[in-house]
Amino acid sequence: MYIFVIYANEGKDLYIKHGCNACHDPFERKTGPSFKEISQRYGTSKSAVEKVAKLIIKPNPSNWPGFAYMPPYNIPYQDALKLAEYVLIHSQKEEQKKKIYKDLSPDSSEFY
Repeated sequence: MYIFVIYANEGKDLYIKHGCNACHDPFERKTGPSFKEISQRYGTSKSAVEKVAKLIIKPNPSNWPGFAYMPPYNIPYQDALKLAEYVLIHSQKEEQKKKIYKDLSPDSSEFY
């Protein structure tokens, strides 16, 4: 797996900064595919991160028919890599952590 932990926060910051959340969500379809769907399609390898980074900069609408057109993003390739890694890997790990913490919370039926 291709993970730079330092990219986790930077990628999330870029996701918000560039307004990706207007069309994408880590787990739900909006006008664009969810990050979960993107991750399932491309995987989490180094080459997947690189491919998605290139698609962030220059999207190919035929890759996701039925979804709104994603405009090209004129961002540095290194930022696109951080964003792609967040999309494919770190966003999915955040949800896993939330689920674990929710299951362990005192409000959980497990404690009653």
